[in-house]
Amino acid sequence: MPKNKLSTSDRILQSALQLMKEKGFHLVTIKEIADAANVSEMTVFRHFETKKGVLEAAIERNTVVPGFKQTLDNNIVWNLEKDLLQIAHLYLDLMKRYESICLIAVQERASMPELVDLVSDNTEQLKGYITTYFNSMQEEGKMKQTDSYTQASIFLTTLFSYFISNALWKEKFITVAKEEFIKNSVQTFCYGLQP
Repeated sequence: MPKNKLSTSDRILQSALQLMKEKGFHLVTIKEIADAANVSEMTVFRHFETKKGVLEAAIERNTVVPGFKQTLDNNIVWNLEKDLLQIAHLYLDLMKRYESICLIAVQERASMPELVDLVSDNTEQLKGYITTYFNSMQEEGKMKQTDSYTQASIFLTTLFSYFISNALWKEKFITVAKEEFIKNSVQTFCYGLQP
């Protein structure tokens, strides 16, 4: 969406995330955020009070959890491979959309551990949804009996590794195309979990 079609607060958040991704949280000033969003510094303060408030609002507004849960609730077909393919695509698409927030969390992990907590809370919720799905699949006899939480953690960690490698190093670390990576990862995962 073009910047002039966004609300003032959305323009501020979008500009702030881009600047923080490029320069890091501590090096970006409220003045730079205001200039990039085409607003006054006072407008930024009125909407968010502090630079940290801007970042926290961006994280809250850009959580991947609602879209992820809605897909799980509405589109699951109770076929392990098809469902995991769908979940993998959804997860990587959502993470790409919120790449700025993840990279800022990585950059500022030592100076702002609470930011990592906010991001990890989202991940924990996603693991919870996948754990519930795996438990249901086990109850139906469609998946080997195993620790669902650990399997959900392994599945998301595999996907997150692909995402963060590409976000940090583009194709210099993992040269496999996203589609091929998802297909092979899901096939391998399903092979180990088929009853």
